[in-house]
Order: sequence, then C-alpha cells, then structure tokens
Amino acid sequence: MADKFRIQEEAKASPERMDLARSYEEKLQAQGRSLLGTLYMLVRNVKLYSPDNDIFAKPLEQLKDTINTVIAMDGNLNLQVAGESFYLNNMLMKVEVNSLDNIRYLQGEFQRRGIGGFVLSTVITIPELKNFIFIFSKECEDEVGEHGVSARKLQALKLRRNEKVQEILKEQITSETLERQVDRKRYTLTVYARAIYYMRRYLAGLRGQGPQIAIGKAGRFVQDLVDLCHAHKTHFLGLTTLKGDDEYLCFHSVNVTLLCIVFGAELGLDKSHLRELGMAAMFHDIGVVDVSDELLLKKGKLAPEESRQVRKSPIYSVKKILRLRQLNQLTIHRIITAYEHKTDFGSPVKDLKGNISFVVPRTEMGVYSKIIAICDCFDALTSRRPFRDAYSSDIALTLMWSELRHKFDPDFLKVFMNAMKLSSVKVLSEKGERIAIF
Repeated sequence: MADKFRIQEEAKASPERMDLARSYEEKLQAQGRSLLGTLYMLVRNVKLYSPDNDIFAKPLEQLKDTINTVIAMDGNLNLQVAGESFYLNNMLMKVEVNSLDNIRYLQGEFQRRGIGGFVLSTVITIPELKNFIFIFSKECEDEVGEHGVSARKLQALKLRRNEKVQEILKEQITSETLERQVDRKRYTLTVYARAIYYMRRYLAGLRGQGPQIAIGKAGRFVQDLVDLCHAHKTHFLGLTTLKGDDEYLCFHSVNVTLLCIVFGAELGLDKSHLRELGMAAMFHDIGVVDVSDELLLKKGKLAPEESRQVRKSPIYSVKKILRLRQLNQLTIHRIITAYEHKTDFGSPVKDLKGNISFVVPRTEMGVYSKIIAICDCFDALTSRRPFRDAYSSDIALTLMWSELRHKFDPDFLKVFMNAMKLSSVKVLSEKGERIAIF
C-alpha cells in the first residue's frame, strides 16, 4: 500500500510519473476484476457442489494466485462491498457492463450472509479458500463471524461485518468527495477525452484504418460518465459544446451519450439503466461509416437517391451490431435503438396555415429510443455541418418543438428542454410578438 501512495504522490508532484501511476492502477483493476469474476463462479457453483469437489480445483487455484498477486503488489488485500460497488484496497472497482449481473449476484450473496468484505495480509492457501466458499453453500446455516463459521474456521482471512464496512466507507467516501471536488472539472474533461479517443480508434477499425477495437471497452467510459453525471450535470452539458468538424461522427457519438445520460437521469433512470442507455447511445449511429464521404460532406441539397442512401444508415448500424455475434440484452437494446431512433414518433396534423397543431402517435417506441432520438437531433442541430452553420441551443429546441415535433415524444421533449435549463420555447406570433409555447 505504501508503494501505491508513493507513486500517486510522485505523480502529483511530477507529471512525468503519471504514466507509472496509471499503469499501476490499471494492473490493480485487472486483478480486481479477475478476483470478482472467479468469486462469482465459485459462490454460484457451491450451491450445487461441495467446495472439496474436483470441479473447484482450477478456479480455486486461480483465485489463490490473484489474491497473492494483489498482496505482493500492495502488501495486503482489502475487499469491501458497498451498495452496487466493490472496493479493492480502497479503489472503486470498474467492471465491464456485461458483468454487472454477476456482480449484483455476488453482492446479494455477501449481503445475505452479512459479509461486508474481507481482509488479509499474508498469502492465502487453497484449504482456507475452501473454508471461505463453504460459507455460501446450502449446507452452511451457522452465523458468520470474523473467522467464518465454527465448522470451517478461517486463519489468515478475516471477514468484516457489513455494518462495520458501511461505517468505514462512509468516512472514506466523505473524505474522497471533498478531495475530488477540488479538481472535478479536469477529471470530467479527462473522462470525456478518453471516450473521444476510444471512439476515434473504434470508428477507424470499422473503416479498416486500424485494428478492430472491442465494443465492451466502451463500458468503462460509460460507467465513469454515469458516476460523474449525478452530481455534476452542468459539467457534462458544457462538454457537449465541444465539436470536431473533421471528426463529426466521433464527437457526435460521445456527445449524444453524455446528453442521454443527463436526460435519463432527469427521467429518473437508475445507474444500471443509465449504463445500458449510454452503451446504446455510444453506438447508435455507427452505420454512418458505410455512407460515402461524398454524400456526408456535400454542401448542396441531396438528390432523392442520395437522401435514400443516407437514410439507410440505421440499417447499416444494425448489421454492424449483429456481426458482434453476442446476442444478449445489451446487444438487443443497441439493435433496437440503432433502428428506432430515426423513426418518427407520430404523424403531424397541420392546420390550414401548414403549422403542426398536434401529433398523433403511430408507433410504440422504447424509452431508450425516445431519449436517443431527442439527443441525436439536438446535437446534430447544434453542430456545424458542410451544408449549414450550427444552430444555437434555443433555436435548435424551437425547431424541435415546432417543425420537427412529430419526431419526438412531446412529454420527453419537455423534460429534455427543462434539463437544458430552458423553461420554455419562444416563437414569433402572427403579429410578430414573442410568445412562449409552454
């Protein structure tokens, strides 16, 4: 642990050491993810088999090696669980999005047995790990103490009660919160920049201009953005004004993700749903890479056939997502939203003067699709394109509420406008007076 603090302090004093500190943190994160993954498998299977069964030999050996590696790196191992998160040696564990269900299962089992975590500072042995895993078996009905249960006592590994861990983490989180507030804007910008860098490499891989980048790696950035969003919405809304004219799709993908996370939080989505929404938003428009640059960069009006080619981009997105060959819940969300977000919410009913008087819903769009549709349009309107300049936020929202209103769920659009800190959209009446729509 002393080595970790020394590296972190040197990194603060000397920017040249930042790479070393980052490398150390990444290694500890990798070991932590391996530890949680193996623990999940063992805890799940001990419901069916005895810890002494031969099927546990390999995963127990893997868990032993992981724990002893962490102890060699840090001098001790301190695993704590709080809410939806695990902490390894006071470091919040960043897990892959597709592992969230496994992590929730493990958290539930810890909570069921009243375990808040465990700590040890000497190397672990296989017999000791078997005694620990036995605690989660159906045969174990004894009350769990610091040294496990009476039938299988723990020696090196000490358990912590859930209540004690919550008390420790409360003090720790309070201290960390005060420290993070000092430099929150810079950290938020760093996360945003990393997401842009990832998306740049991912899109290059799709175009055949570099190696194929795994889609799952985006989960870490999305999770960071979700964690930051709740307390620092204004920082996010400021970041979405950053644009890259020569890398429109890269910036657009990340900006829409940020807007969707802020918007989803306003709608009351919890963190797990915000992660799913963020992952769907990040890849909602990747089919655009199959549309020729000649059409995307054309300054004049597109011909009917050219417009048809551009409108096919949602189908291209769906095809690219299907090629991942991982048909799970997250993939299904990405497929649906990639296609649905370009579907009009309803049919406009116009008055004699050609103005939209109301909208008749014509499709059952999913919540994620409704959110992405609004954020996608807003970011597109407020971005400079080859055929027009960028619109200001108030003009963009005015267009969305008036001429484009049939494309969105009106209730969702009102919440979005409130999140943008615009309580009303103002337009000119027939007499030239400025009036508020709502």
